[in-house]
Amino acid sequence: MEGDQETSVAASSVAPKKKKNGSFRSIFMHADMLDWFLMVLGLVGSLGDGFTTPLVLLISSRLMNNIGSGPTIDPNAFTNSINKNAVALLYLAAGSFLTCFLEGYCWTRTGERQAARMRARYLKAVLRQDVAYFDLHVTSTSEVITSVSNDSLVIQDAIAEKVPNFLMNVFMFIGSYVAAFAMLWRLAIVGFPFVVLLVIPGLLYGRTLMGLARKIREEYNHAGTVAEQAISSIRTVYSFVGESKTIAAFSEALQGSVKLGLKQGLAKGLAIGSNGIVFAIWSFMSFYGSTLVMYHGAQGGTVFAVGAAIAVGGLSLGAALSNMKYFSDASTAGERIMEVIKRVPKIDSDNMSGEILESVSGEVEFDHVQFAYPSRRGSIILNDFCLKVPAGKTMALVGGSGSGKSTVISLLQRFYDPLVGEIRLDGVPIHKMQLKWLRSQMGLVSQEPALFATSIKENVLFGKEDASMEEVIEAGKASNAHNFISHLPQGYDTQTVAI
Repeated sequence: MEGDQETSVAASSVAPKKKKNGSFRSIFMHADMLDWFLMVLGLVGSLGDGFTTPLVLLISSRLMNNIGSGPTIDPNAFTNSINKNAVALLYLAAGSFLTCFLEGYCWTRTGERQAARMRARYLKAVLRQDVAYFDLHVTSTSEVITSVSNDSLVIQDAIAEKVPNFLMNVFMFIGSYVAAFAMLWRLAIVGFPFVVLLVIPGLLYGRTLMGLARKIREEYNHAGTVAEQAISSIRTVYSFVGESKTIAAFSEALQGSVKLGLKQGLAKGLAIGSNGIVFAIWSFMSFYGSTLVMYHGAQGGTVFAVGAAIAVGGLSLGAALSNMKYFSDASTAGERIMEVIKRVPKIDSDNMSGEILESVSGEVEFDHVQFAYPSRRGSIILNDFCLKVPAGKTMALVGGSGSGKSTVISLLQRFYDPLVGEIRLDGVPIHKMQLKWLRSQMGLVSQEPALFATSIKENVLFGKEDASMEEVIEAGKASNAHNFISHLPQGYDTQTVAI
């Protein structure tokens, strides 16, 4: 109504929030029994997908050895050996199709289910919070929207894509080294230490990206706040001809993310480019493998497959560790969401306990009320305020901006509780009443009312969902809006976005 409420939500008095690093289990806190079943099947699929490449290398080494020794062995034995390996590859192809299907379907399915459940719970929890929560913890509506959309998408992406990718790469690393030691342990044990050279770039890349991604998100939030404030106050922007200034401020806010993006690209380029070391490792493996062929009776196909397994295993481990950045982001987002979901506000609209009056006459009394907004405890808005409004009377509160007119209404609707004193409706303290029932007995039209993007009838029905059409019309007449609405092309069925 007036500016006293605007002053109360000044962000300058809000203490800076601490950054939290969430736990990994916060990503899966919205899973039910079916989701856990899907994740187990997805785990089996990731295991099969990861072991497919090592098994292909193992069978390929046998094929290459058979082909290489073809002229020196019996043709029938040669043909039988080739056929056996070919059949094994066919079985492996069928198994790979099944496991990859399980991996892709199950993880994507459970990711969608958990994200949908999380979004619903988060929005319900946000709507449950008291107004003081938004004064103290939410600096802009864009922060809530970001949590509903971006944070949930980060978690969904981690469950549906990053977790199976991580598991597949880990199992590929394990399977590759198991296959390498099974084929030729002498060569595998020599190549094993080189895995460090393949893992370090992935670790550095993941660690660097974790820090850069956090900073980029903060920069984007700053730019989003600029855009959100401009669009929500678009009339003010137009009246002061501030379009160019807003664009300049938005562009300036984006410069930080551009610089961080360049650093991110450099880190990514160095990490990907460093994978070229795999060819140097393979070169050494070929050299040492040749000595095993000459002096220890090793076969060329086995040497090739072991070298490939060592290289592929090292690269897969580096790729797996690079996913840690996404798990860190997802767990942090999960903690932010769970913090809101688990928070029980002091003024809880979901609390169904409390008194309900059989009839309401409408007498309102403020008894020695003292109040200051939670965000500005040192600024007393009402001090020893007393007021009694008899039932059926019309009353007007008059005063300058910031004198407490809007505050009186906020306290009556129990958006806040007074620090001292008591507010009574028909002689009963309102803090002892059921909150939803109390608010259902009142109607509030603020200075700048907001209409939802539905019909006029449906907007009116928000006050009483089971009201008849006659009651809707009576409400329109009582608010002196019936004649205006009746002249609209579709009357009460007119969509408010068209008004």
